Amino acid sequence: MKVKTKISNHRIFGFWTATSLVVGNMIGTGIFFLPANLGAIGSISILGWVATAIGALCLAFVFARLSIVYPKSGGPYTHSRDAFGNFVGFQMGWGYWIMGWTSNAAVSIAFISYLSLFIPILRENRILSFMGAIGVLWVATIINCIGLRAGGRVQLITTILKVCPLIIVPLVGLFFINIDNYFPTHQPDTSLFQGINSAFALTLWAFIGLESATVPADSVEDPGRTISRATLFGTGLVAIIYLFTTVVLFGLIPAQILATSHAPFVDAAVLVFGSWIGPIVGICILISIYGGLNGWVLLQGQVPHSMAQEGLFPKAFAQESKDGTPIFGLVVSSTAASILMFLTLNNTMANQVKMVVEVGSVMTVFAYLLSSVSTYVLFRGPTNNVYAKLTPALHIAVFGGVLYSLFAIYGAEMRTLLYVAVGFLIGIPMFLWGRRDAARNA
Repeated sequence: MKVKTKISNHRIFGFWTATSLVVGNMIGTGIFFLPANLGAIGSISILGWVATAIGALCLAFVFARLSIVYPKSGGPYTHSRDAFGNFVGFQMGWGYWIMGWTSNAAVSIAFISYLSLFIPILRENRILSFMGAIGVLWVATIINCIGLRAGGRVQLITTILKVCPLIIVPLVGLFFINIDNYFPTHQPDTSLFQGINSAFALTLWAFIGLESATVPADSVEDPGRTISRATLFGTGLVAIIYLFTTVVLFGLIPAQILATSHAPFVDAAVLVFGSWIGPIVGICILISIYGGLNGWVLLQGQVPHSMAQEGLFPKAFAQESKDGTPIFGLVVSSTAASILMFLTLNNTMANQVKMVVEVGSVMTVFAYLLSSVSTYVLFRGPTNNVYAKLTPALHIAVFGGVLYSLFAIYGAEMRTLLYVAVGFLIGIPMFLWGRRDAARNA
């Protein structure tokens, strides 16, 4: 039984905007700071990136095929619902929504934290930093409330600005590489396999967001074709950027120094271009963080909007503006993120907020797992659609996507998995609320 709502006909996102969602939402702060964590492992961590990239590309292929056959808004939620029913679909959408707004709270705080390098008073004054984080979140929210077209344009511009330094610095840095910096490849007290495994665990989360183009499908031009191409191209581009940047950084900076760096990408840029480049790269990092925030703000209203249209979420979330923008969902999501940020004012709550973000991320990986498995349910039986067939390539992609997801879940702490279970249980009243609204509307 579905809520009778208007299906948006505002196809405003083309290939490049859809791609910018994929690229912009994956590339946040990780690539700028993660090399320091990998430096503690050694240059063997480059192979960890390769393994992670293969898993991510498998998932991208699965989402690309699903988006061609089922070009509907909602992304992982839609696929899980079509394959396993309303309740399972709701749980996947519920977890994805939680991940969206909790991540936005964390990213807003990260933006102000990095901005404090330029404005030290933000580091010293907790209230001021909180107000700054709230401000940057609501600026992104207001831009997206103006319309999806405005949010899409900001996403495209910030993605271009963040990708440029990630290409230019490593390209020039190739001429300054010292081969000796790649050795020893790993710590003497660990094996090659342990090194690769540790790097794989660290880099798994860097690809969260590869499904971003599938979420606002109703706003994408020629959704089946555009989303599939944007998902594959965007994920492949990010994989190349991650790998290329890491290879060059390890060649520029010895691993033991890289491991102690607070801003490894800035250090590499200064080494290549001189000290004058430092502030410029710093601004690029701020743009990168804001671009990731804008992209996730854009998506945070889309999933509950799609679920409400199907009668699985309170009907208020199905409301949209004349141009198809789910303003109610955007405002509610950013309000929840603001409350979460307020809790960080209390030092004892800061770690709890970090835990909430981790829980949301793991819930998203469950959505990846269910989306991968759903292809076997949705594509079974004879069909005339060439893209809905379980080809050998799709079998391999599903297997890789399932392994990727299971490894990420396996790597989570038991306490986190317990909270994930609680998070799914908490969503049940919201599911019942949505079904009640759907019954009343019908």
